[in-house]
Amino acid sequence: MSPLLLRQIRCGWCDFVFYICRCCWRGQTYCCDECRLAGKRKNHREAQRRYRQTPKGKKAHCEAENRRRHGLSKKNQKNMDDASTTGLPAWCIELLWRVWLRFFCFEKSPRCLFCGCSGVIVDEFPRRGYG
Repeated sequence: MSPLLLRQIRCGWCDFVFYICRCCWRGQTYCCDECRLAGKRKNHREAQRRYRQTPKGKKAHCEAENRRRHGLSKKNQKNMDDASTTGLPAWCIELLWRVWLRFFCFEKSPRCLFCGCSGVIVDEFPRRGYG
């Protein structure tokens, strides 16, 4: 039986190096949902910045500012915060998990970040041969 093949990927947001097997591979470029959302927010902000520089974007921004200024969008909104039930943020838990993996996991073989299978690192997954 051939060994399980893993790809080495560097996260597009935090530069964390992780491995992924063919079974879990879905074209990932981020190591976790928090990094994926942060990257998506950054791309969205950049697209919004480009849009606001166009005449249509300037007009839409002006109209939105007028609505905010005159309070037309704040109908019966309550602002409440229950600070007693908040736990650690997700980014903090993710950071602690990565530190633990780097310093306390002494196993030499790389493992898939999602399913935990160990295997051999390859640059590209080979094409599947049918027949």
